[in-house]
Amino acid sequence: MSVTFSIEANTTGEFVIACFDAERGEDIEVARADSYEGILVERAAHMLVCEECQHYGCFSRAVVDVSEDFDMNVSNMNARILFNALGIDGGEDLCGMLDAEQFQGALLLAMAEDRDDSGVPSAEVAPGRPGATMIDCGLRPGYFADRFAGLHALAAEAVRLGRPVVWS
Repeated sequence: MSVTFSIEANTTGEFVIACFDAERGEDIEVARADSYEGILVERAAHMLVCEECQHYGCFSRAVVDVSEDFDMNVSNMNARILFNALGIDGGEDLCGMLDAEQFQGALLLAMAEDRDDSGVPSAEVAPGRPGATMIDCGLRPGYFADRFAGLHALAAEAVRLGRPVVWS
């Protein structure tokens, strides 16, 4: 499970389909339509000519009005650690939203704290017990600095757009 921090987005009414391009190693947009029904027609046409998508499928998604380049995905445990560092209630189900300026303020305060960012080594949880071996993966050195930098860029863009920061 994971949590993605992003800027509240609105759909534009357009839809795209993407196909995995093995040569590039990434998804590429292959069709765009002004309606969901239209993208289903485009998807069916693409599936007829693309062997990769015939075997593995391709996906469609709604186009949104904000860049997803600022989105940040973290594990549930790391999200809880970040919420604690920010002094924000992330919600029991780790879904919520906060005004961009409030989020940015909490983030700036957290960034100003003298925080130990030397990392936490991974460790085996309850060694010697029968059954599955559980590993606490710890935190790599510089984790807070990296995540705070990404969240700072997201918050600055959310403030510029006048949109809340959301997570789920």
